[in-house]
Amino acid sequence: MTYAFAEDPLAAEYPDAENELNSLAAAVSGGRVLLAAGGYEQGSALWDLESGELLRGAMYGEPYVGSIATVKGEGPPRFVTGSDAGVLVWGLSAEEPPVELPDSDIHGICTVATAQVNGRSLVVAGGGDVHVWDLARDEQLASFYPDDGSIEAVAVSQIADRPIAVAADPGQVYVWGLSEDEGDEPIYDPIVGHEGGSSALDTATVRDRSLAVTGGADATVRIWDLAEGAGVGAPLTGHRGGVAVVRTTMLSGREVALSAGLDGVIRVWDLAALVS
Repeated sequence: MTYAFAEDPLAAEYPDAENELNSLAAAVSGGRVLLAAGGYEQGSALWDLESGELLRGAMYGEPYVGSIATVKGEGPPRFVTGSDAGVLVWGLSAEEPPVELPDSDIHGICTVATAQVNGRSLVVAGGGDVHVWDLARDEQLASFYPDDGSIEAVAVSQIADRPIAVAADPGQVYVWGLSEDEGDEPIYDPIVGHEGGSSALDTATVRDRSLAVTGGADATVRIWDLAEGAGVGAPLTGHRGGVAVVRTTMLSGREVALSAGLDGVIRVWDLAALVS
């Protein structure tokens, strides 16, 4: 792909520089697959994935990207980035400046996620703590303060009609309720299961069951029932090293989880077959 700083005058001073991307997200617009990405030394940029054309370049001095996610909901594609500069919502146009979410100037944000829950477009960000926003209302819904204070993965889901925030630190998985009358304590004791801790997390709904899928340093993938806070089935094995990333999606009409391991392998797990 074209270097993200191609249109920046300073790019000429660094002819050997390359795109150093640490986080990416994708969206479809007008039949094109758009790839948004950034890194620890690079702001957010946007490409046409098929042609490699740079649609919106990064500029020197822009906030770096600790994590990036696609906004879920109606309307043109948007992306959310999180870093020490706050949580920013980006549109497709280079002429449109990013919008900072309220009260998001929070140190140490390293992971963001989005979801459409009960018709609401929600954003969750984590680092030392966990914070959740409602994009339509442009307001922060909740903040949570886990004991460990080192959140590495977050997600937003729901149990029946109850919106929840889910977060993983190196040792356990937390679940908090997002309803207005709920406090900042977890719904139940943090889930513990992986030997050596877990830093990979995503959520899915299979046969009306709200699930979390986690990957751990023990090279396993585990499935958790979020309503019960209990494991589903046996640990999934096959990786020959720790699991760095887990993502859930639909494949041929079935719910699946993809896990990327430090062994350089991506595995696909059929959640519909694994969850009875």
